[in-house]
Amino acid sequence: MNIIIPRITEKTNRKDLRGFVNRVLEKWFRLPFSAHPRITGCRIISVAGNMGVTQRHGIINVTPDDAALRIIRKLNGGHLNGKRVGVKRYDLSIEKALDRMS
Repeated sequence: MNIIIPRITEKTNRKDLRGFVNRVLEKWFRLPFSAHPRITGCRIISVAGNMGVTQRHGIINVTPDDAALRIIRKLNGGHLNGKRVGVKRYDLSIEKALDRMS
């Protein structure tokens, strides 16, 4: 499942995003022989607005889905590089629609 952290600061990089999410994953309880949750992808996208303002968003892919839902629940409203951020489920169809509009 993809999760998004919208409007991250300019100084935030992929390492920061991974560390932010790993705070939850490191405390994950798992049963023997079960898959450990992991980050399978992490990227930062920049979206230019009409007024010349560029916003940066972090997109992280986490497996399994229950781990992603726990990350959203635990980190939503948390602080990343001194800024309070929201963490939400991300739908890739939104990005595909934006690409078609460009």
